[in-house]
Amino acid sequence: MKLFQCHAVMPRTGDTRSHLIRTYVVIAGTPQEAKAQIQTREPQADFVTIPVEAPHPLIVDVRLMSEREVADLHSACAWNETRFHKTPG
Repeated sequence: MKLFQCHAVMPRTGDTRSHLIRTYVVIAGTPQEAKAQIQTREPQADFVTIPVEAPHPLIVDVRLMSEREVADLHSACAWNETRFHKTPG
């Protein structure tokens, strides 16, 4: 299995002059399988680009978090780390 990146180009809506483009990173055996996965997920897309094998992980989401959310995230990660590193018995 390989990692592929492709884009679903969505139809324009209303009076907009631009298309929404959704970027996907999928795991598939071939570029055709990757494209089929996106076409299944985005049947309303104008077209899906031919997937390109990704040489390394890609950023797929960017968001803003408050200081409180960051603190909660640190706390949850620390809890998970201790849970997974405990030895049985």
